[in-house]
Amino acid sequence: MGYGTAIGSRLELSDIKTIRSPHAETGGFIRKNTTVATAKSVQFVSFHGYNGQPFKSKEKLVAHVEAVLAVLSPGPALFAGDFNTWTEEHLMAVEQSMEKSGFRLAYSWPYPGRSVPLDHAFTRGVNIS
Repeated sequence: MGYGTAIGSRLELSDIKTIRSPHAETGGFIRKNTTVATAKSVQFVSFHGYNGQPFKSKEKLVAHVEAVLAVLSPGPALFAGDFNTWTEEHLMAVEQSMEKSGFRLAYSWPYPGRSVPLDHAFTRGVNIS
């Protein structure tokens, strides 16, 4: 069983892919799926990262991020979603992985009652405002 994400667009989408997390969530039944699609030569990634409750494995989250990065082509991309960065260490590990592939953290959404946001947008070769 898997749960996934989606990408909606008024532009025509091409090269649509689904990437399965290399790790199942706690209990072993659910593997999250990530959607990747291209529109006007920009790759879009809709991501819901490995959560791993209650253990929250940073290594398994990074493995999920890197599984998605491995299928991206060089060039402009927007990689965004719920990264489940439960701690500063999670966020730093994800940022390091993303930076190795040329991405930079463009925005993080505040999460009520938490000092570390869970949701982020990373960009490569594009600017968002």
